[in-house]
Amino acid sequence: MSITKEQWAEIEKQLSGMMGRVKLMCDGYEIDANIERCKMRLYVMVYVDGCVKGEWIANREGSEIPLKFHREQKRPAAGAKMRAWYLKESKSRFWSKEQRAAHAAKARKTFSTWMPYWTNAQAFCRHIRKTCTSIELVKIGY
Repeated sequence: MSITKEQWAEIEKQLSGMMGRVKLMCDGYEIDANIERCKMRLYVMVYVDGCVKGEWIANREGSEIPLKFHREQKRPAAGAKMRAWYLKESKSRFWSKEQRAAHAAKARKTFSTWMPYWTNAQAFCRHIRKTCTSIELVKIGY
């Protein structure tokens, strides 16, 4: 059974409040989305089958769970000073063409982590709708 527009609005309303909780079944996984305080802010924390595993944050094994339910956070691989240096050297005539291209690639290089929390309910709901094929509402505000 698919979720209606009214149910999505109720889910977003519940997860926008102070003590919101929603339980969903998405592609065979039980998803608990709760409002929790983390880093002095309120976030939508996502638990898949009742837990959050540390191995999902780095996702080195290529698991589908963080890709479906967690928020991707991209960070630059080098610090600001090194990125500025790489960009400057990528335009320098001193280096060969291949070395300039390597410097430019190092300046653009990023790495990704998958965080088990979302900054707002709308972003969480939008991502779930895009990545999951079957979504069922189990409970709201339990």
